[in-house]
Amino acid sequence: MNRKGARAIPLWDPSERGPSSIAAGAQIGRISAADASGNITVELLPSLRVCKAKLAVALSVRDLQSAIETRQSAVVVFENGDAASPIIVGLIAAPTPADHPNATPAESKAVAPQAIEATVDGSRMRIVAQDEIVFECGAASITLRRNGRVIIRGTHVESYSEGTNRIKGGQVRIN
Repeated sequence: MNRKGARAIPLWDPSERGPSSIAAGAQIGRISAADASGNITVELLPSLRVCKAKLAVALSVRDLQSAIETRQSAVVVFENGDAASPIIVGLIAAPTPADHPNATPAESKAVAPQAIEATVDGSRMRIVAQDEIVFECGAASITLRRNGRVIIRGTHVESYSEGTNRIKGGQVRIN
């Protein structure tokens, strides 16, 4: 998935430029290429040194291609401080017009919201939105609104409980 028109930069060989150990910490780079077999090439900034890298985050082929085409910045750390072993730990979100301090209301609303997909393997997940969160699958949906309203829709809604199943509210209406 090389970018069209990209200049050919030879891969960095640590043996050519002295010791390959570096100071601990993160560095900014850009994913410059990725192929079908999962080989990733990163361009480290500001030196423009190019080398093979590992991915520490799950990125789809579409995300990788987009990062390459837009020259999106990535956060890179180095395995055991070895400059020859970069690991990409994430992508840096591109600023939107709404992030600019002098953005007009028209510019702030012109940016379409980006869909986020997540695979979570942990004990807790928190999702926060300013106005509304919608979970949707086919004809079923759960909507959480800023004003506290929760809307559950489906062709068949079931509720199960091992213990007490309570319905509480200022007013409870059935049908």
